Amino acid sequence: MNTKRDWKKELKKFQNFLESIDLQKYSYLRQIKTVEQDLPKELLPLEIYYRYYWMSIDFKDYDEVFRIYWKEKLADIFGFIKKYFYGCSVQFVEEGFKARLYRIWVSILTQFHFQYLWNSIFEEEIISNPDLDIIGIDGIVKFSNMNLGFQIKKVSFRSEVLDRKFTKRQMKKVDVMVEVPYLVVDVNSFKDTGLKDLFSRYFRELKNGFVVFSQDYLYEIRSVIQKITPESKGTRITYDKFIDVINSEDTKTNIVVKE
Repeated sequence: MNTKRDWKKELKKFQNFLESIDLQKYSYLRQIKTVEQDLPKELLPLEIYYRYYWMSIDFKDYDEVFRIYWKEKLADIFGFIKKYFYGCSVQFVEEGFKARLYRIWVSILTQFHFQYLWNSIFEEEIISNPDLDIIGIDGIVKFSNMNLGFQIKKVSFRSEVLDRKFTKRQMKKVDVMVEVPYLVVDVNSFKDTGLKDLFSRYFRELKNGFVVFSQDYLYEIRSVIQKITPESKGTRITYDKFIDVINSEDTKTNIVVKE
């Protein structure tokens, strides 16, 4: 029998955990990019991350969760080394994996904060698991007999556009994909983009520098997605369109997005 989770209590514990992370300790890992190949499914850390940060609240620090990953995946890692890093030391490859998985770790902790906060506020709970994540759906929530898929997207100033295809596998799970904008860059770099006000209104920076979502932001997101109409089935609301909507004075218009 499943026990109903106390999302408010779990959110508080998770936020305390996020604030306890020594981001400076791991800052050097952001500069290491030696393992940049596409990781095969068996080497993805998703199942382990969900195990300790979402399916349970046995939150591990990064060093510990990486040791768990390395031990469980060692046989597959050696196969990966043989294919891509023949002749390199195991220590060299391990450092590259640690840096690669750290970036994934920070990203998925951000996603989980959104989910903990959402489930602590609203009755419509987000469903999230590694199987959904691997096909590009961070979570699913049901509104008006439609399944809406969330993707937490870091706002990018790069000229190239991220892959935003609504895949067949995603379409089997959700009716509409919603990209939720997440801002992590230095506020001063926003300049005249209109994002500086968005950051100050909807995001919080913890004492250690970790950026999390505010309750006001989630209420705004819920207000927006409640206006999505059945005519939008099979479409994606990209984060730039989402920003336009929540920044507009008239947010009463139903959203019907055609790609």
